[in-house]
Amino acid sequence: MQVHVFDTHVTTSTSQYVHFDVLVDDKNKDRVKEFAQVYLSSLGIEVDSINQSRCDFCHSEIANPEVITAIEKHGYSIIPL
Repeated sequence: MQVHVFDTHVTTSTSQYVHFDVLVDDKNKDRVKEFAQVYLSSLGIEVDSINQSRCDFCHSEIANPEVITAIEKHGYSIIPL
């Protein structure tokens, strides 16, 4: 499976910095920001506490089995950096 990697940087209103990649397949490219927000919520970071964020397409690559399973189950995979 070919996946698209989106390099994501977030700074919260409390100056917490979070860096992670969002990996998606072709059919979920338009939902990357939504998936990033879901991930941030799982960390206890609410959208209204974000001062600035950047989520840029980085590259495409062949996914490993773990990533494929996550994308098939959730529509995305996150790699914390």
